[in-house]
Amino acid sequence: MSWREIERLTTLVQQLPTADQLSRQQLNHVMVSAHSTMIEGSRVTVQSAFDFLVGDEPKIDQSLPWDGYDMLADHAQALDQALQWADERRLPSTELLQDLAGAVMRTTGLRTNSILGITDAARGDFRVDKVSIMGASSFPNAQKVPILVAQLTQQLRQRMGTAVTLEDQLHIAFDAHQQLVSIHPFNDGNGRTSRLLMNYIQHYFGQPLTVVFREDKATYFSALEKSRREDDLSIFRDFMQVQHIKSLEHHLLKL
Repeated sequence: MSWREIERLTTLVQQLPTADQLSRQQLNHVMVSAHSTMIEGSRVTVQSAFDFLVGDEPKIDQSLPWDGYDMLADHAQALDQALQWADERRLPSTELLQDLAGAVMRTTGLRTNSILGITDAARGDFRVDKVSIMGASSFPNAQKVPILVAQLTQQLRQRMGTAVTLEDQLHIAFDAHQQLVSIHPFNDGNGRTSRLLMNYIQHYFGQPLTVVFREDKATYFSALEKSRREDDLSIFRDFMQVQHIKSLEHHLLKL
């Protein structure tokens, strides 16, 4: 049922008049950035994000913390860069992921000093220490990160070269999202970078982008953790299919 619905909604999105497609795509991109940063703690709502990102001059709600706008601006620019790479047919690589991670942390990224070395989130440096998140199972040892990222990007290049169906293309995007989060290669920005990697792959295939909605944050984290713990990508795919349907439905709402 869900794939038939995705195919139906995708067709409707692709059949929109050109002017409608452009305006709805613009709103969709704002929603991608707004919800992704709200998941990470930003208080800048979709409406405030639209006021800030769209128009001749950015409008700022002075009652909201400035760091939310910094996160939003970084994310929006990183999204634009990711979509440009997709348009240029640039395939995934370690350098692409580090560039993407650096872009999303351009303003808010911190330098981290430890006995094992110095890392700069704004450069997309890989972490050199172990990382842990409350309620989440353990992540790979930092020494394994470069190899795991190289393996992931090689796998993605191979899969992207043979994917023809909508289902295959979206599975690659959803899987990349889950797999990069599971490696957790950076000190910060892993969630935002992983969601952007998904969006980049979707755009590479000419598909509408998926918003991971702030109101579904708890279910999202649960699906990520359960899919990692049980080593079962279908758990996360099922969650993302629902998010994609929701995104497509928003895309089709009257402006």
